[in-house]
Amino acid sequence: MENLRLDDTIVAVSTPIGEGGIGIVRLSGKHSLQIADSIFLSKDAKKPSRFKTYTVHYGHIAEKAKVIDEVILTVMRAPRSYTKEDVVEINCHSGIAPLKKILDLCIINGARLAEPGEFTKRAFLNGRIDILQAEAVLDIIKAKTELSLKAALNNLDGAFSKKINSLREALLGIYAHIEASIDFLDGDQRALRKDVFKTLGSVKKEMQGFIASANQGRILRQGIKAVICGSPNAGKSSLMNAILKESRSIVTHIPGTTRDTIEELINIKGIAVTLVDTAGITDTDHPIEKEGIKRSYAYLESADLILLVLDQSRRLNKNDLDIINRIKDNKKGLIVVINKIDLRKALDIKKVRRFFPGAKLVYVSSLAMKGIDKLENEIESMVWRGKAPGAGFTGASNERQLDILKRCVSDIIEAIDTYKKRLPLDCVSIYVRSGIERLGEITGHTITEKALDKIFSEFCIGK
Repeated sequence: MENLRLDDTIVAVSTPIGEGGIGIVRLSGKHSLQIADSIFLSKDAKKPSRFKTYTVHYGHIAEKAKVIDEVILTVMRAPRSYTKEDVVEINCHSGIAPLKKILDLCIINGARLAEPGEFTKRAFLNGRIDILQAEAVLDIIKAKTELSLKAALNNLDGAFSKKINSLREALLGIYAHIEASIDFLDGDQRALRKDVFKTLGSVKKEMQGFIASANQGRILRQGIKAVICGSPNAGKSSLMNAILKESRSIVTHIPGTTRDTIEELINIKGIAVTLVDTAGITDTDHPIEKEGIKRSYAYLESADLILLVLDQSRRLNKNDLDIINRIKDNKKGLIVVINKIDLRKALDIKKVRRFFPGAKLVYVSSLAMKGIDKLENEIESMVWRGKAPGAGFTGASNERQLDILKRCVSDIIEAIDTYKKRLPLDCVSIYVRSGIERLGEITGHTITEKALDKIFSEFCIGK
C-alpha cells in the first residue's frame, strides 16, 4: 500500500450541500492547523495552531481581511482524533456559497479535496479502526431503523472484529504448532493431530453460523422490498395507505387508478421496508396501462416479499388467475392478503389455498384499518423466519464479508478432509494458512489497495 498518500492534508464538506442551519468543512493532516491559521480570525486574535486540543473557538473565516462567514472552529490534535491526525472542523452557515468559499480557501492554502471515504480510510491506515469498523461507519450512515443502527454500532464498537480475530488467532495457533511439529515425538504428533482436528471443527462451525446469519445482516443493512400486487380494484392502493397510515396512493372505485409504481420507505417492526404499490395487472390495449403492468412484473422479479391482494367480495377472475399463475412458484416470500373483509364474502378460500398450500393468508379491511397489525406481524415473522435478531446482533453485513467467510469455510473443509486422509500435517497447514489470510481480508490485516479502494468508493466525500 505504498502508493496511499498520508503526508498531505485533505479537506471536504462533511454535511449535505444545501440551505440549512449548520455546514461543516473538515480538514485532516499535518498542515490542518497551519491552513486554519491562514483563514481564521479569532475574537482574541489567537491562531488555531496555539489552541489546545478539544477546544472550540468563535471567530470568522476571512480572505485577506475580508470576512466570508461567522464560524465556530474546533481543534482536535493527533493522535486523539477521528483520523489520528490533526483535525480542524469549521462549523459555518450551511449554504452553497459559504461552504464552497471556505472549501476553496482551504485548497488555496495547501489542502487538497478528499476522496470518497478518505477520512475513514485514514482512520484505518493509521490504526484507529479496522476494515469491519470502517464498513460499520457506512452502515451507521445508511441505517434506516433503530435495530439496524444498533447492529452497526455493535460492529463499530468492534464486536464482530473481536470474533473474527479470535478465529484467526485459533488458526494461527494451529499453524504455529504444525510448523514446529517437525521436532515433536510420535506421541506428541498424535496429540497434535487430535487438537488440530478439534480446533478446525470449532472454527468451521462458528464461521458457518456467521454465514447462516448473514441474511439477517443484509436485511438490517439494506432492508427489504415488499411489492403489493393484484388485479385492478382489489384494494392495493388502500392497503398501501393503511400500512403507511397516510393517503399516499390515489384510491377510487375506478379500476386502473394506479398506472405506475409508487414507492415509500417504512419501518415495520424494526425492518426498513420499501413498500411498492404496483399497477393492477389486467388485459389492456392502453399504452400507459401496458407500461405500468410491464413495470409491475419487473418489480415482482426483484421483490424480497410479495403481498398478493385478493378481494374477498368477488370470485377469482381471469386477472387474478393470471397473477396467481405467475407468482405461485416464486421462491421468495409471499403473503396472500384477503382484503375487504367488511364486505359480503364471495371468494372461494379453499381454491386460494389450493394454489398456495404453504402460504400465509392474512385477512384485512384496508379502509377500516382492520388486520393491518396482524399483517405487519406476519411480515416480521416471514422476514426473520421466526428468529429476529436482537439488539446485540453482530455478524456479516455485506457481500464482501460473506464471500470471504464462504471462501474461508472452504479452506477449513479442505484442511479437515486432508486431515481425515491421514496426509502429513504440513499439507493441512497449506489450507490453514489460506484461511488465516482470508480472515485477515475481513478485518484488513491482509487487505489489498484495490479492495480498499472498492470499499471506500461507497462512502460519500467528507466521511
